[in-house]
Amino acid sequence: MIEEIKKKLGEKPAPRLLIYSAAAIICVLLLLFLKNPSGDDVRIPDIPVDDIKPEATDYASELEDKLRLIVSEIEGTGKVSVMVTVSGSEEKIYAENISESDGRSDSETVIIGSKEALLKEIRRPEVTGVLIVCSGGDRPQIKEKVVNAVSTVLNIPTSKVYVTKSE
Repeated sequence: MIEEIKKKLGEKPAPRLLIYSAAAIICVLLLLFLKNPSGDDVRIPDIPVDDIKPEATDYASELEDKLRLIVSEIEGTGKVSVMVTVSGSEEKIYAENISESDGRSDSETVIIGSKEALLKEIRRPEVTGVLIVCSGGDRPQIKEKVVNAVSTVLNIPTSKVYVTKSE
């Protein structure tokens, strides 16, 4: 078989063929080494959420705790689990002195004490979705109450809130 290939290609194989062959062999070897021997689905390792955006995850966790407490007070919800997703991170806005002279405006952060800037506002991450899993999540009346409560408390559209029944 190798002799037949040599005859078709001549004595020296084309450089492209060598490159393609080497790439194919490397791919096959990678597949063999990366294959999961147990046959189970390969699971991507969990990345600690705290390593991603600490302020955003702290805010989301805080909202989850508060929502879990308030939603569990709604009659018929039973046991409640909550997941909140947010986008972005916390942004701190500091007070500034703005001075204008000769048509130019200069801004300077207001410092209080020796090195501390005066905090004007903290903008929280935007809530992008809420999942509520509760015992009564299959009943339309309960679902509507929970969706409306969460939507009102977080000032988000009802389309960003999903309620479902727990097992």
